[in-house]
Amino acid sequence: MTAGSDSVLELLPMVFAAPHQALARAEEVLGSDPSPLHASVAHQVIGIWQRDWGDMRLALDHLRRARDLGARSESTDREADALAALGVALVHAGRTRQGLESLERGVAVSSGHTRAQILFRRAYASWVLGHHRAALEDVRRAVPVLRQADDVIWTARALTLRATVHLALGAVERADADFTAAEALWDTTGQEHDKADAVESRGLAAYRSGNIPAALRLLDEAQERYAKLGTPTFMLTVRRCEVLMAAGLAPEALTEADAAIKALDGIGGQSTLKAELLLAAARAAR
Repeated sequence: MTAGSDSVLELLPMVFAAPHQALARAEEVLGSDPSPLHASVAHQVIGIWQRDWGDMRLALDHLRRARDLGARSESTDREADALAALGVALVHAGRTRQGLESLERGVAVSSGHTRAQILFRRAYASWVLGHHRAALEDVRRAVPVLRQADDVIWTARALTLRATVHLALGAVERADADFTAAEALWDTTGQEHDKADAVESRGLAAYRSGNIPAALRLLDEAQERYAKLGTPTFMLTVRRCEVLMAAGLAPEALTEADAAIKALDGIGGQSTLKAELLLAAARAAR
């Protein structure tokens, strides 16, 4: 793969299909004197990988480079996409105001299909922050545009997020419908990480409907899928701790939460995830 190849643009969806392969190829691109547009994509791929599974400081560095190179590329869509990825990372790093400003800027400079993808990211950030109504409003705006563009991957992501927000608001039946629709779409793709996330989400839905054995089974299946990809599973640990607590297994929940906190600290990961894990550990300890 060279920086002059159109296949560089395929690296972004590859992050959640074959994460380590995407990372290696992005690093190859940066070593081949790429154009600003292709360098922006490569830095964004590395930044997303580090944001979700590595060192947040490295993630922010790469995503800021992606944003700056996106602006130099004279592609508004490229700049907007990089702004959105940076915004999500800043929120996860605990820099909420900066993150939301970056997402707002991404929405402002984009239009059409790209704007729908950025609205999804802003909805995701709102969900992370517990702003469920705002998340639902943005994702409801995004879904019709993504469907009209026949964007299977982003439509499935949006439906999964909408389902998760419905669960947070207590609308279990609506969540089940969206999870089912999203999973049908994922089955037509090679997005293996997203497929694992869908199974994890079904586990959460089973727990919220009171079926603890099914929840634990689905979370175990999701963990096996993540393990095949070699990606950490910190959010899954948060959810598993919640289910273990409901099953009366507080010592097991505390052990899992403490191990995850240690692992997250070891890689310099997301501060929002650490907060979730600390809360899970505190509840288990109490």
